[in-house]
Amino acid sequence: MTTLDQAVVASEPVPALSHALNDINVRLIGQNKFLPALTELMCLTKDHVTSASLWFVIGVVYARMSNWSAAIGALETAIALDERVQGAHPLLALAVFSIGRREQACQMVDEACKRSSENNAWMLRAYIHAHSSRSPEVALKVAQDWGRRFADPLTRKAKPLAVRDRSPRKKLKVGYVTADFREHSVAFFMLPVLKFHNQDEYEIHVYSNGPWDHFTPQLRMHVQHWEGVMDLSDKELTQKIRDDEIDVLVDLSGYTQGHRLGVFAQRAAPVQVTWVGYMQTLGMKAMDYRLVDNGVAPPSHAPYYSEALFQMPFTGCYAPPTYAPLSETLPMERNGYPTLVSPNSSAKITDEMLLVWSKILHARQDARLIILVKELDADAAQADMQPRVEAAGMPLDRVFVMHQQPLNHFMELGHIADIMLDTAPISGGTTVFHALWMGLMVVSMDAERGVDAVAARILRTVGADAEIARTADEYIQAVLNLIDDPERLLRHRLGAREQMQNCGYMNFAERTADVEKSFRLMWINWLRGNKKILNTQVDVDELLQEMEPVL
Repeated sequence: MTTLDQAVVASEPVPALSHALNDINVRLIGQNKFLPALTELMCLTKDHVTSASLWFVIGVVYARMSNWSAAIGALETAIALDERVQGAHPLLALAVFSIGRREQACQMVDEACKRSSENNAWMLRAYIHAHSSRSPEVALKVAQDWGRRFADPLTRKAKPLAVRDRSPRKKLKVGYVTADFREHSVAFFMLPVLKFHNQDEYEIHVYSNGPWDHFTPQLRMHVQHWEGVMDLSDKELTQKIRDDEIDVLVDLSGYTQGHRLGVFAQRAAPVQVTWVGYMQTLGMKAMDYRLVDNGVAPPSHAPYYSEALFQMPFTGCYAPPTYAPLSETLPMERNGYPTLVSPNSSAKITDEMLLVWSKILHARQDARLIILVKELDADAAQADMQPRVEAAGMPLDRVFVMHQQPLNHFMELGHIADIMLDTAPISGGTTVFHALWMGLMVVSMDAERGVDAVAARILRTVGADAEIARTADEYIQAVLNLIDDPERLLRHRLGAREQMQNCGYMNFAERTADVEKSFRLMWINWLRGNKKILNTQVDVDELLQEMEPVL
């Protein structure tokens, strides 16, 4: 049961309110229908304005909409009415984290967990700390704090897993577990894999824990065995996966919304892997492997992960959106001024980053900046970001804060912007791929940890003519140099797509073969009772021959 469910079914002075909250949760919130949910919840405040649980659920909906300022107001109201309301304190910490107040968020979530034994609170603590500190030791410790309390006890209590077919050459059953097979970053990486899987050697199952959207059928058409599992408990889903005799179970969510880590904790399959959806360690013993590449997490970083790092040539692949019109001229040439854009979420935009961007704008008096955030409406975007923009001393007449755009509109950014500004210490991922596909130059910051410098790793791998800075001063100068070099900007714009198509990320057949080979080698490891093979640089046929029985 989630924290939201617990709040919804918590004892209320008016039973009718509990029933109404539960109905809204199931019918609307659970289906990601947030605006209708919010409308109905606000109507309830007329008669139940002093209900802490009602204000908490309102805060949850605002948080799911990435309307962080409104979420903070609702959650503070819930706590003022009843400081014991379940889930309100850690969620308030997340909202504070999401508007850039990271140190305060860490303190708040630590305090919340001192008086909470809730799974979600401790998982949120791990998430906030891992994304606030550059220390990999901290990321591991807080993740293990969660794992020891909630995941590992389930692993110890799980029923023994019976595996009937232990053939090394068997047709492997692979199960993907995610809530994000929709218009989501995960889907852009997974669509080519689902399409190019070798159906003769791998039987693919999807356990979809989220609602469909218009993009879901494009994924569904490539999967023979697709199950919607939102209504199944962790225990029920674990048993189903065991009954399906899945050999390799793949988590595509990590700590993000809609995860089913409780199923992995109960050892639903002999081999369990996490990939793509969450780049920090999970801290749970039942997750056997993490699929990575040398740039994101080299073998030397193994001590910082609870999962064994399995190295592939590329972490994954990238399929660009179908609609992505390329502007073959620079917006700055048409407009007479350069336009910079940041398409990352508010949580990734630190106050320090805003100060860096402010220096760029003051150094270049004609430059404009678009800050495109993930808040779902314009008022929320302004409420969350505008005060921070002002505090950073930015020229307000040249900074434009925009709310989240439909993907088709997002992929038109290349028609209005010349350069993408990446964030630090948490860099962009899918947004960098999208920006490159649109022909934008990308300026990014490097870092020791690959999870802090995903953009830099992408740019190096693609071979894009981009700027990777080591310091804030280098970052500022790189942007200013690019603005003064429109020929380079145009040359990059016209050649970026061909360059991406020729790089490994878009060689879908090879990338899928790498993934399949990884799964086969993990299966061999399991049969042998060890994890000695941790990369794809081995001969699978030779290994299989060694494992053949002597006749």
